[in-house]
Amino acid sequence: MLKLILQNNTEIQVKEGSTIFDIMIDPSDYSYMWEALTESNLKLVKLISESGDLLDQKENLVVASENSFREKDLVSCHFYLREKTEVELLREQIAALTAELSVHDGAIADMGEAISDLAEEGGIA
Repeated sequence: MLKLILQNNTEIQVKEGSTIFDIMIDPSDYSYMWEALTESNLKLVKLISESGDLLDQKENLVVASENSFREKDLVSCHFYLREKTEVELLREQIAALTAELSVHDGAIADMGEAISDLAEEGGIA
């Protein structure tokens, strides 16, 4: 069996033949897999062989789709991952910068208010 290792070091047993973009699991692991494949956990994903060798490693993945189907009296579950597009990565960077700017704006407003209060009290010459 292969192992998928996520950003938070969660290890998930996956079936032989899985790739980092086509993860095959047992149906009993289905709901656990959905819970584990969070945005933060997919920032770094490794596929490890049974002997512990790194087979593949990717950053910034998302779940593209899931497909479960019957093959020869067995249910097969596949989770398909893909790399984030440049547009998705840029949107994340803009959101992070906007949040950071908001914090700075708040700090500047607080400082301005404190200086105004000091000036009104005659504390600034």
